[in-house]
Amino acid sequence: MSSRLSRIWLGFTFGMILWFLGELGWAIYVLVLGIEIPYPSIADIFWLSGYIPLSIALHLYTRLFRRVIVKRMYFVGAALVSILSLALLIVLAPPILMAEEDFVTTIVGVAYPVLDLILFSEAILGLFIFTMTKLKGRIGVAWLFINGGILMNVVADMLFSYTTLQGAYYEGHPLELFFHWGYILFALAFYTHMKEL
Repeated sequence: MSSRLSRIWLGFTFGMILWFLGELGWAIYVLVLGIEIPYPSIADIFWLSGYIPLSIALHLYTRLFRRVIVKRMYFVGAALVSILSLALLIVLAPPILMAEEDFVTTIVGVAYPVLDLILFSEAILGLFIFTMTKLKGRIGVAWLFINGGILMNVVADMLFSYTTLQGAYYEGHPLELFFHWGYILFALAFYTHMKEL
């Protein structure tokens, strides 16, 4: 069990390192190279790659405890993900259909919210496991923070994609606060979880 948890935490760490490299790449484009909106860019390769180890880590973690999940939890989780997916469709479909962006920019813009929803669908199961079953306890607080961080990323990526497709995004846009709040919630989640182990 401890070796599995070590691999899972390695996945979380590797995913966060890739996201950090994405942030660093964006900062270099903006601050050093003077490119105001480097999108899509090499930074996106790091950010998008970060979803792979994060998704695997979330999946492996929840899989350790799937035996305690009841069908109702799957139903509620599916309903929440469906609501977010519908919001994604309503917000992004019109600007995508009207956008004059190139194919790569459009695909990258849609990839972020879709990948966020995949992370959220795994994380919501973890939240249910540690708040609604016999395993509930203080680790549930960490899963609440993880879900909050992912939800902040869903909102931020939807807003970023929407404003980019509309040509309304600029460096320092208030929507960036959602990314920052997401990172803060991830840090709190990992800190709280490590404290409870």
